[in-house]
Amino acid sequence: MPRNSIINLIMRYAAYYQSFILVLSCFLVLGGSLRARAQATLHKDLKKDFGAVGDGRTDDQPAFEKAAAFFNQRAQTPNGAGRAVLRIPPGVYRAGRPGLGGLRDLLPLTGCRNLAIVGDDSATTEIRYADSLRYGSFDPATHLPYESPLAYFTDGRYATSLGTAIALVRCENVEIANLRLNGNSPRMVVGGHWGDVGIQVGSDGIFVSDSRRIRVRRVAAHHFGRDGIQVLNRLAKRVDDPAQEDILLENSRFDYNGRQGLSITGVNGLRAVNCSFSHTGRVVIAALGRPLYSNPGAGVDVEPEGAYVANVRLESCRLVDNAGQGLVSDRYGEGAPNVKNVVVTNCLLWGVTNWSAWVRQTGFLFENCRIYGAFITGSYAAAYPTRFVGCTFEDRAYHGQPAYGQHLLYSNAEARAMRFTNCRFVGTRNGLVSAKPAAPDSASRFQFRDCAFEFDTAEPPLGAADQLTGVVFGGSTIFTNGPHRIGSQPREIVLGSAETPNSAVVQAGSQLQLLAPDCRYLLPAGLVVGRSGSVVIGAGSTLVVSEQAGKVPELYVGPTARLVVRKGGTLEMQPHTKVTLAGELVVEEGAHFVRDAQAEVRQIGKGRLQLK
Repeated sequence: MPRNSIINLIMRYAAYYQSFILVLSCFLVLGGSLRARAQATLHKDLKKDFGAVGDGRTDDQPAFEKAAAFFNQRAQTPNGAGRAVLRIPPGVYRAGRPGLGGLRDLLPLTGCRNLAIVGDDSATTEIRYADSLRYGSFDPATHLPYESPLAYFTDGRYATSLGTAIALVRCENVEIANLRLNGNSPRMVVGGHWGDVGIQVGSDGIFVSDSRRIRVRRVAAHHFGRDGIQVLNRLAKRVDDPAQEDILLENSRFDYNGRQGLSITGVNGLRAVNCSFSHTGRVVIAALGRPLYSNPGAGVDVEPEGAYVANVRLESCRLVDNAGQGLVSDRYGEGAPNVKNVVVTNCLLWGVTNWSAWVRQTGFLFENCRIYGAFITGSYAAAYPTRFVGCTFEDRAYHGQPAYGQHLLYSNAEARAMRFTNCRFVGTRNGLVSAKPAAPDSASRFQFRDCAFEFDTAEPPLGAADQLTGVVFGGSTIFTNGPHRIGSQPREIVLGSAETPNSAVVQAGSQLQLLAPDCRYLLPAGLVVGRSGSVVIGAGSTLVVSEQAGKVPELYVGPTARLVVRKGGTLEMQPHTKVTLAGELVVEEGAHFVRDAQAEVRQIGKGRLQLK
């Protein structure tokens, strides 16, 4: 081929190559632009796009319903998974207008994904329900409030509901932030009861159902007739389902609602961080002269409804001054557990007119909590006991009003194997503990490890004597006086149960110190001090091996274990009791060993008695 032809051919291919590169670059740029456009966030404004006014007078419910219709329809399109934001500008958005009927849900969202519903902040962006809305049971003919003579009343013709402010059903990756949701319950027209106790029809701030990756941040949902927020997911197929749903409540308040701050009726994976669930059932309706209250009236209710509850954490939350319990998780019967791994950590639970917490369900752990007012019951299952680590129990008054209950811990034959580690019990007005396991077997006994029991009453305590009728002490546990206990106020503490031999135990290598003066520690079934364990009876304290008809209670001191009665302390053996020493009993100078003539002291192996 001639040289010029070769050069022309090369130049022609070079031109083709440059054209190819140019076309390819255009396609790449266009493709990137299309992808960027596909990934761009859709922004909608409740005022500009859906006609809301936000002046506190105009009924903005139609605007919310338009917004819900838009996003629900969009969720069914190919662009439905794209990121979107519904902005609610500052203002007061009135929901509903007074009338004979109830309201539909304000912003009901179904199947929405990757959506944020945000205000500027909860101080300036408020959704407020209108004055004079009807709630409860009303006669469908006269439209007047109707109070049924039936205790359990569920006739739907009489039910008047106010729905839910924001409802999420089968949604994923949705955020609700910077909003105030005001149910306006003080200005409701309240009808008669509907359901079991109170009004069990809708008037809720937020409802989450069968949804994943939900974020609620900096939201205040208050003064609703029923719940501040309810989570009812039925996605888990079993209580240990590995697929968690990732629900987060953060820096939010759910106070002054009628039934609950938070109802957990089904979820696998929920965290509430720095939230308040307080003052439920405390809003007085002027026309009724009483609070709007529906059972159970709790701060938080963990109550599976055809679902499982697992992997729940309440962190740094407040459950204070609720008409019902601060935290309730009840259970009837003893079937397979449907609650697992509920952790309450660094929280404040304060019971004023009701229990600080009522827990019968399985799998609860309380860590570093302040529990003011009585805790009641505990898990029914020894395999899944209620556990406390680093908690303080105290009957501290709330704004001058005494904390609830005659004891800090009350469990009467309902729980098994409750465990307390590094906990502190401080009684300033009432008793400390009244606890009896649900069964007499050793596996059901309550266990206290490295705990402190502090009597700090300035006057004789209210209520019955303290008793731990099936107890195991581990680590270093102490009974002592607080700084406010003055004068001679005799106290009696029953350790163990006359029905169950050896029902009070000091574990091997552990120490029990009885150092509260003017206290008598009664052993109706004796006491077992394990190998290398020790018991110290301090000045003014008396340990009594109690006489029981037809039985011989025994104080057993195991090998290399020690029982020491210090100066001013007393060991008392009543008739028909015995002390068996495989270890050492030391009665120091100035201490007292009061032994009835019909009581027996027996030394076995290397056991010995030292009277100094």
